Amino acid sequence: MTKDEDLEKGIAAGGDDYIYKPVSDVVLGAKIRAMQRIIQMRYSLLVLTRKLDTANQELKRLTSLDGLTGIANRRHFDEVLLREWRRSMRQGAEFSILMCDVDFFKAYNDTLGHHAGDDCLRRIANALTAAMDRGGDLVARYGGEEFVIILPETSLAGGRVVAERMRQAIEALDLNHPTAAGGQVTASFGLASGIAMPETDPSRLVKAADKALYEAKRAGRNQVCVITSLDRPEN
Repeated sequence: MTKDEDLEKGIAAGGDDYIYKPVSDVVLGAKIRAMQRIIQMRYSLLVLTRKLDTANQELKRLTSLDGLTGIANRRHFDEVLLREWRRSMRQGAEFSILMCDVDFFKAYNDTLGHHAGDDCLRRIANALTAAMDRGGDLVARYGGEEFVIILPETSLAGGRVVAERMRQAIEALDLNHPTAAGGQVTASFGLASGIAMPETDPSRLVKAADKALYEAKRAGRNQVCVITSLDRPEN
């Protein structure tokens, strides 16, 4: 079949080319070479697409990490907080927020220098991460010497257990603090828990945990303070 309409039907049926009979060896060889080039270009495009996808994934991962400590950064924390807030709203599940602040860190930095301060923050970040026992929990650097932890599906009582475990983990690092009363680096924790409601905002829970943290520092530091009703802190 040598009409133009026949060629059109062949291509429309799914063919990549159309060869008339009798088949010329020269034409067949040329068309095979052309098809080989197309296949190679498709393969190269697939490889390039995969490389770009991998690069984009790595870029996304890097933009979610804190450059100093290697844990999640504030941006990633905000994304996860919103996601967990919505999940809590759908499921009616309680979840907790922990705020952590390194005690007398400015004095530590001023006395031992920024290099020692950076190393201290890295070791604390590792200790906080190691103290978690669930894959869904998140530790993030909130800013400066402050860290924040998201504990999905965790009650106030459960959050207190995790906070105390983290506090002890930092103590166990036994990092020398020349100007602190106890002579070692410690941290204070504020905890708040709640169930997301349509009329509420996740920032309210973060503010409550921050308020509890302030009370922990005001009460003497190196302790866990809990907000029991999003309004009243409790040691």
